[in-house]
Amino acid sequence: MAKSIVVSYGSSPPFEIIYAETEISEPPTTALVSDGSCFRQIEFVGILKGTNNRDLAEKWIDFMLSIDFQEEIPLQMFVFPVNGQAQLDPVFKEYLAIPDVPAVVSYEDIENYREKWINEWTDLVLR
Repeated sequence: MAKSIVVSYGSSPPFEIIYAETEISEPPTTALVSDGSCFRQIEFVGILKGTNNRDLAEKWIDFMLSIDFQEEIPLQMFVFPVNGQAQLDPVFKEYLAIPDVPAVVSYEDIENYREKWINEWTDLVLR
């Protein structure tokens, strides 16, 4: 029997439990998080310089940083909240895979090698 591999997130197993069409007690997949095999994805929000709506933009960011909003982020986007007071859903915590030693690539290396790496990856997977 052929095995499949999917490149996804360490939060995919809790997603499968929470959003299963019929109730399940174990996710059908697992996340492998061996040392150096996973990257941390960091998402940002900001205000564009020169905006005509700075006050509104600040209010939006304040809302996004609120506990209520932050507690929804894991269940909607399956990423960690930035607000340390936000509580994680118990299923999210139970099945989440967190790497102890994530891979780190410098911004400079990404800038310098991005196209090369994309081309090499494309050549490898589309052979």
